Amino acid sequence: MRFITILAVLLVAGLANFAVWSLPNQPVPLDPPPGGKLKSVSFAPFRDGQSPLTQKFPSTEQIDEDLAALAPQVAGVRTYTSLEGLEVVPELARRHGMQVTMGAWLSSRLDKNEKEVASLIDLANRYPDVITRVIVGNEVLLRRELTPEQVAGYIDRVKAAVKQPVSYADVWEWWLKYPQIADHVDYLTIHLLPYWEDVPTDVAGAMERIRGSYRTIAQRFPGKPILVGETGWPTEGRSRGAAVTGLVNKAKFVNGFVRLAEQEGFDYNVIEAFDQGWKAKLEGTVGGHWGLYTADRQAKFALAGPVVENRQWRLLFGVSSGLALALVIGLTLRGRPLTAGAFAALAFLAQALSTLYVHAVWGALHGKHYPQDVALSVVMLAATGVLSMAVLLAARRALGSGGLALEPLAPLRGRPALSRLETVGKAAAVVLALLGIVWSFLIVFDGRYRDFPNWYFALPALGLLALGAMRATRRPEGTGALAAWGIGGLFRPAVPVADSLVADLPAKGLCGAVRRLPLETALAVLLLLGALLTVLAEGVVPMESLIYGQLPFLEALHEVVWTSPNWEALSWAGLQLLLAVPYAAAVLAARRGEAARAGYQWVRIAGQ
Repeated sequence: MRFITILAVLLVAGLANFAVWSLPNQPVPLDPPPGGKLKSVSFAPFRDGQSPLTQKFPSTEQIDEDLAALAPQVAGVRTYTSLEGLEVVPELARRHGMQVTMGAWLSSRLDKNEKEVASLIDLANRYPDVITRVIVGNEVLLRRELTPEQVAGYIDRVKAAVKQPVSYADVWEWWLKYPQIADHVDYLTIHLLPYWEDVPTDVAGAMERIRGSYRTIAQRFPGKPILVGETGWPTEGRSRGAAVTGLVNKAKFVNGFVRLAEQEGFDYNVIEAFDQGWKAKLEGTVGGHWGLYTADRQAKFALAGPVVENRQWRLLFGVSSGLALALVIGLTLRGRPLTAGAFAALAFLAQALSTLYVHAVWGALHGKHYPQDVALSVVMLAATGVLSMAVLLAARRALGSGGLALEPLAPLRGRPALSRLETVGKAAAVVLALLGIVWSFLIVFDGRYRDFPNWYFALPALGLLALGAMRATRRPEGTGALAAWGIGGLFRPAVPVADSLVADLPAKGLCGAVRRLPLETALAVLLLLGALLTVLAEGVVPMESLIYGQLPFLEALHEVVWTSPNWEALSWAGLQLLLAVPYAAAVLAARRGEAARAGYQWVRIAGQ
């Protein structure tokens, strides 16, 4: 193989990798929004390692730093508690020329509620020039922790003790469910979060959805002032229906909402100032990534644009290209010389697996960071890394050989392994298939806060299929391609075929193949079932939202935009189908009962 051929192949593979990283990360221009500063943002100053769940709170100095960072961009902040160290917010906000919407957190803990209400009243009376309004309770009716009568009681107590306007905050539909609360407040605080709607919408349709919801509340409660207390878009986490998380989508949402608020005269508060990693414990990856700033206080984007989805894409391109190059060099120097076509196939496979692996690592670094989540990420990255190496080594062996041998069909555990490569490769493939099945059923039956594992499983899906395709090109003449794709022989130097002359093989037919290959059958069926259930449960809109949401089922179905599916969910279903191919191919090849042809070499193993 000529040196110029090697360079040409590497150059094309590198350019393809460059396109994979660069095309989704082109700068997206945004026009400057009107009004300059944002009116208000939700302010929870917790940093990594701090959380109200663990009672580790930010210091006064940290809160002051955060307000100083926000002051040039934001006119005011909203707090959700009047305790937990946030008692200093009004005084610090005064220094930075900011106004405060002070909140009291209500829950089922009545003793804590008393402290919250007392602190809110005290702060409102001490800082009337800074605290311009107060909110008593946040989504406590949605969480079903208090009754409407209890909430109204707390509101009335605060109204009697402060001069500022008093409100209660909840998702907009819950004001329709409990309209009696409106009689106790001075203004309504509604949460408009298209991502969390029972029928989610994409960014393009979010403004119209917000406009419609706002007008519904305004018509139901004429004359009552309305504050949009929460609106925003997450930058990480799973898709819900047509709602896709992402940095560009968040920038488009905030930019569009500010324009809508200017047109409609909305008073508003954007959620939220900083990413709050501790919320991932309650709401998955998506819960910790609603901030305008990252947890380490870096601005995610400028409201005037341009916005790039992943500003580190050049680094990731370099890492994935370097990894692929190292693999190609190492594999090329191993074994027999390769033809130009075989070298190109190996180079592109190495590049594809490297790119997918770097994507998976990047996703793991930006997901949830609780111990169980870190452990799962380590297991997934280890399993996919091991399988990648096994696939590349097996592909190198197949491409470097003149052709594969024949051997009698046997189940996954039906014969001794010929090499450590075979043992490790099959074990990693089966482990990932089992993990995929478990993950799939968890998403189907308890998926609201679970991420789709697409980047993890794209690697085994592509790798095993590519290995099967390469083996199919080296199979003995006259044998079917299915046998080359079967999981039992993927990491062996031979194609397993069913030979009627071998006494211990079952009769031909699907039932016989299933009896002969029970593990392959079970894995194939469960992966196919998982794919089907994924489409039904998540393919267009989260089924749990339709069943347990606020809208009647048929009315919710009427709102679904069937032409805007959840592409992430459908991709996950597709990956499960691809993962099932090696297992289904083994069963179908056994069903066909292809006879081994005379004159071909059989692999011989001691004891067989």
